[in-house]
Amino acid sequence: MENFYVGRQPILDREYKTTAYQLIYQASETGDGAPSQTEKSAQLLVHGLMDIGLSELSNNLPVYIPATRELLVSGAVGEFPETTLGVDLAADMAADDEVLAVCSTLRQQGYHVMLSGIQDTEDYHALLDVADAVRIDIRDDKIAEHLPPIRGKISQLVATHVDSMEDYQRAVNLGCSGFQGYFFCRPQIVEGRQLPKSSLGLMQALQEVIAAEAISDVEDVITRDVTLSYRLLKHINSAVFGLRKPIESVRQALGLLGLANIRQWLSVLLLADAGKDKPLELVRVAMLRGKVLEGIAQTRHPEHKADYFLLGLFSVLDAILGVSMADALAKLSLPDAIHQGLTDPDSEYGRLLQLIQAMEQSDWQKVDDLGRTFGLCCGDLMGIHTRALHWASEYSLVLSA
Repeated sequence: MENFYVGRQPILDREYKTTAYQLIYQASETGDGAPSQTEKSAQLLVHGLMDIGLSELSNNLPVYIPATRELLVSGAVGEFPETTLGVDLAADMAADDEVLAVCSTLRQQGYHVMLSGIQDTEDYHALLDVADAVRIDIRDDKIAEHLPPIRGKISQLVATHVDSMEDYQRAVNLGCSGFQGYFFCRPQIVEGRQLPKSSLGLMQALQEVIAAEAISDVEDVITRDVTLSYRLLKHINSAVFGLRKPIESVRQALGLLGLANIRQWLSVLLLADAGKDKPLELVRVAMLRGKVLEGIAQTRHPEHKADYFLLGLFSVLDAILGVSMADALAKLSLPDAIHQGLTDPDSEYGRLLQLIQAMEQSDWQKVDDLGRTFGLCCGDLMGIHTRALHWASEYSLVLSA
């Protein structure tokens, strides 16, 4: 489990809602020890869906896995519910009779079949007849010229590498209804816009939480807000904690959690509230980044775990508030290292954020290069990420509490 990475890239619709995830496999082995694509896909099924847990990987949404001919004809896909799994086929896959028969059966059973890329070959056009979606690379300047032959044959176009609102708008104009990329992590800034009062109140509460030196300081923030008090008690009495007797007092709940956990819980909760009109995936990204960075801190500087977590969590603060990062941070008094990390990509904390973003984008050369500067190998980071996925899934209950 520690020697490979199961990544996930969300597929969002035009309302910025996550509809599915594409799963990505990366092993730490290189050279002759590198697994084949069929072995990678099998590992995704066995370890990703069974060991880690499908619900934790997908937030109970469908997932796409890359499928080779060998995996298709093995019947392994059919062992999973059709509402759970979709297959992602390479555009250059040979469309022999057996492959077409399997894909046709999968479609009839309700599975999703997606083609990655566009090719003008007989095999590709045969696969189009048994697919319901095609992924296209929005970076291809000539992509519009390749679309007419496939329009009308599939029900969905999914644009990849959508990393800005300009990319998103171009994809919409091309007729795409699915979008992959981190455009939703970019702020949509309106010049001269002021933070709304609700956001200013949030920033004040966050500041108090960050600056708290004792549980009593945080207790004041919670007890003056009935909703926060209710959500705290619901959180502490959830199945996550497995308490034998229900906790009925805010003070008792705070005492059980401890200051560090309270600060973490409140920071996530307040950030989620601020982003309630933003894609939920944005808060999920923030939570996962925070937990991965906290895991890195555990191996390097355990005393800085809280700072590393906040660095990851606040890395999307600008996108959540819809202002520049400089304006967002102007309302918060953060430790210098966190502030610098959020504004200077070449600082130590800034390079940590670059490392996490490289993992999200599966840029493994950059992950390896940056990881080595922090004394971390890819295997270390893969294990940290897997454990963070468990936590993020469990802790996502906070968002609905």
